[in-house]
Amino acid sequence: MATVVDELVAAGPLARAEQCRIAHAEASADNGRAELGQYFTPAPIARLLADMFEPVEGRVRVLDPGAGVGSLSAALVERAASEGWQCSLDVTAVEIDDRLLESLDSTLTDCRDVTQAAEGQVEHSDFLTWGASRAAPEMFQQDRQSFDLVIMNPPYGKMRTASATNERLRRLGIRTSNLYSAFVWLASRLLAPDGQLVAITPRSFCNGSYFRAFRQALLDDCALRDIHVFESRGTAFRDGAVLQENIIFRIVRSPRRPSVQIAVSSGSGLDEPRRHEVGADSVVHPKDPRLFIRIPEDRASVVLAEHLGGLPQTLSGLGVTASTGRVVDFRSREYLREECDEGAIPLIYPGHLKRGRIDWPGRSNSKPCAIAESSATESMFLPAGDYVLVKRFSSKEERRRVVAAVLGPGDLPRDVVAMENHVNVLHVSNRGMELDLAWGLAAYLNSTVVDQFFRQFNGHTQVNAADLESLRYPNVDSLLSLGAEARSTEFEQAATDSLVQRHVPALEGVL
Repeated sequence: MATVVDELVAAGPLARAEQCRIAHAEASADNGRAELGQYFTPAPIARLLADMFEPVEGRVRVLDPGAGVGSLSAALVERAASEGWQCSLDVTAVEIDDRLLESLDSTLTDCRDVTQAAEGQVEHSDFLTWGASRAAPEMFQQDRQSFDLVIMNPPYGKMRTASATNERLRRLGIRTSNLYSAFVWLASRLLAPDGQLVAITPRSFCNGSYFRAFRQALLDDCALRDIHVFESRGTAFRDGAVLQENIIFRIVRSPRRPSVQIAVSSGSGLDEPRRHEVGADSVVHPKDPRLFIRIPEDRASVVLAEHLGGLPQTLSGLGVTASTGRVVDFRSREYLREECDEGAIPLIYPGHLKRGRIDWPGRSNSKPCAIAESSATESMFLPAGDYVLVKRFSSKEERRRVVAAVLGPGDLPRDVVAMENHVNVLHVSNRGMELDLAWGLAAYLNSTVVDQFFRQFNGHTQVNAADLESLRYPNVDSLLSLGAEARSTEFEQAATDSLVQRHVPALEGVL
């Protein structure tokens, strides 16, 4: 006998919205979709978002910004109907693309057919303009429009810095040039007290200086309650060619900071996720000035974070600075050289980092190996010395996210060197450091414990200098003793992990 849920899934508003989603996605693949940052939400993912809300009662105002064909609203209405929520849902769906309005209106009509406790209206507008007018300071003197539930899959892309919308957001204190963070930030301003917001976005906001103001605003006004991560990047939007790793999260407009529920799934939306609960401090450390959001995917990850967080040093405390390489190759093409002949100096690319050491000139590497000396390039050079180099780009699916190597004076034929912009450089006042310290830092960064911890807060392809500076490090004596032994061995993962655990007792037995 078919259940209510079975009937809804087979013929309900979400099923019909899914048909519209597929049709519009195919029709708009090469016609404005990228410009608007549109990635329509597949039905299984829409259900994941809807399922994250705590049930509500009474008259409930729902906001669906950038609603598309209405899949998220449909999923929420279906859940409320199937579970018998004691509420009426009043949905406001905001959508700028006039090609979607007919389908969106049909979805809201289907929602009313499922339950008389659902009403819906379509706002044909850019959400950032529409929402900013309702979040403006003068609105606080009136009956300000607010929402109890916000469900959203915001667009991905950049805003035009000089646009009127961006200027209006800046007057509200919303300072970001990224569409998805602008949508979430503004929507959070429209939440009623104890209102809930559930969104699926790239994970990139969890770390780095670029999104710090966004994290600050969310964490000041709201509490993180749930986070859902996907083991495979792109699976959630496989038919949309999304390259970033996505997460789903729920925030509540409340000063209370209870525990956070973590769920981990393959990303299809069809499998049962692994779940566990962690304290709020395990997600955002109260003493972290950068407010990085860490996502420990199991209990072992929590223990790992506690051990690494307890290490005594910061990179700056060691007298070391992390910077990106100074050579941006596409801006310096006229100076790049295939051979390091007279009048050129060695240039290090990520491909030159091999097994903890530098393989230069690296004939298997397709990139140039040198850059011409001139007044235009001299500011890009560093004096020869012992540096730690770290690749700036990796992916979650790679065996290692953090890849470090030591560059020593003997690796190069000149007394100066240049690093390409896809390489991070650890240095001491723009010079090399003590040899054993360099090897100790490289061994530590290449350890499995650091790699696993790094994955907790970094879900995108970049390993930024700020990420390296956010890590905790062993004291200098431990690093020197580690480095003295590491530099006489070949890089191999098990051996490196053994060395790190032996010279850094606080990490012994962590993994």
